[in-house]
Amino acid sequence: MPIPSEQELAAVAEPATVRHAPKYGAFITAGALVGVVVALVLVAIIRPAAPWVSDGSGFISFLDGEGAVRTVMAVAGAVLGGFVGGALAVLADRRSVRRAVRTDV
Repeated sequence: MPIPSEQELAAVAEPATVRHAPKYGAFITAGALVGVVVALVLVAIIRPAAPWVSDGSGFISFLDGEGAVRTVMAVAGAVLGGFVGGALAVLADRRSVRRAVRTDV
């Protein structure tokens, strides 16, 4: 099969737009992980008034005492961080649309 010439390619080629879109899953995952870390650091700094050791009265043992505070804060931090990561991905995507480079092939 012969290689087409530049003139033949120019007749059928269409201009392309090069755009670097962000990976939404990576942004959301990174945001959730950062949210969990920030929430656990906040719990360690603030030191809630809940008892350190569970007394066994809870439905699930790790959801008793300070473990409950850690778990709830970690989940809340993950959800909030995921939303922030998603919002940052949307902003990065909008920015990439504006900065898209149009190239002639």
